[in-house]
Amino acid sequence: MAYRKVYFRIRTDCYNSGWSSDAGRAAFKEESRRLFQELGWAVTLESNGGCDTVAKDQQDLYLHPSSFSGVLEEANIQPLQEQLSTAKTFRCYHVDRYEEYQDLSDEAYRAELEAKRDEITGYILEKCRTKRSNLYIAAPVVIHVAEHFEIRRLCDRDRRNKIGNQFVAELMNELLQKGWLVTGKTSRGEGIRTATNKERGVPRQPTEQVDGQITMEHQKHKASKRRKTPNPSR
Repeated sequence: MAYRKVYFRIRTDCYNSGWSSDAGRAAFKEESRRLFQELGWAVTLESNGGCDTVAKDQQDLYLHPSSFSGVLEEANIQPLQEQLSTAKTFRCYHVDRYEEYQDLSDEAYRAELEAKRDEITGYILEKCRTKRSNLYIAAPVVIHVAEHFEIRRLCDRDRRNKIGNQFVAELMNELLQKGWLVTGKTSRGEGIRTATNKERGVPRQPTEQVDGQITMEHQKHKASKRRKTPNPSR
């Protein structure tokens, strides 16, 4: 089941960066509350100068007079837009759809990341590669990589991405243990980089052999040209 971050764009004659009248504000509040309650949504009244919020199952919306925003089951977006079109105190003129959310448990999320282990490993090694072996990356690599492969979840809307950060940190620690990543001190604290082939013990292709092959091909080519060159007439 797919969920989507949405903004129902709202326009009311009594609101333009602020309410023009208390009566208009009260009418808007009354109608929006009644409309959602009739659709089975639970209404939480405004507090501390904020706006009302409504919730149903794992869906919720913040009822600001210029937009109703939140996370909604994708199949419910169009039906709700049609219901909002019946309002008298405001008009819903557009719906913007943004990022997708999934209803994933911690275990399911980790399994999704595990399935991409090779891809994530390759991404880490690419992003941590430096031009010289005395250069290190001091930026928060774990957070950057976790964000790149993040799956937005209904239960983690604060975007702390604890499971993603844990997975990437563990993977990078494994790469350090294998010698695929190395750490070093920098002026900004401990840095990290991808190990060179020499540090990883990867043998280089013997250039002498390659040069010899090139030389042999070159010599064969020269010999062929000599055979084809006609002798000068005497």
